[in-house]
Amino acid sequence: MKLENAIKKIEKRAKLVNLKVEIEQKDYHNNGQVKVYVHFEGAVSELSFWVNRDGEIGAPHIRRFNDHSDLHTDYFAGYHLDNLTQALNSLAPLPPKYPVGSLVRFKDNKRNNRWKLAGKVALVIQAESGGNYKLQYEDSLDRYNPFYSQRDLEMIS
Repeated sequence: MKLENAIKKIEKRAKLVNLKVEIEQKDYHNNGQVKVYVHFEGAVSELSFWVNRDGEIGAPHIRRFNDHSDLHTDYFAGYHLDNLTQALNSLAPLPPKYPVGSLVRFKDNKRNNRWKLAGKVALVIQAESGGNYKLQYEDSLDRYNPFYSQRDLEMIS
């Protein structure tokens, strides 16, 4: 992904989750290798990635502010991700698609058919970022109540 597209994506995510974002670009060694730092308002971690000579970004990395690598041991602070979307989902997750109190229906798919849930109507009682929901439906009070994925649900109205 080109640097310009990455910055647009970061700013779009900040607007979606209603957070301010600071983007800082530094060329530490004066050799054209730019490192970009991204900090979302209220986050305890920061995202950084390198910009290659062809303008593509690479090696997205998330690290807590107070955590630093130790050069004398094999401890490296933070973790690398495969792409920018994974990093943004970790730092600034999207709000849930279905708010608490909305009515949803289990889709007619293989997983819901196996669990005998396809077509059942449910009430969202807990909505987490990342598209995970706790639901209340007929016969759910006496059963194990796991989180259900957003991809298995559809809005009724």
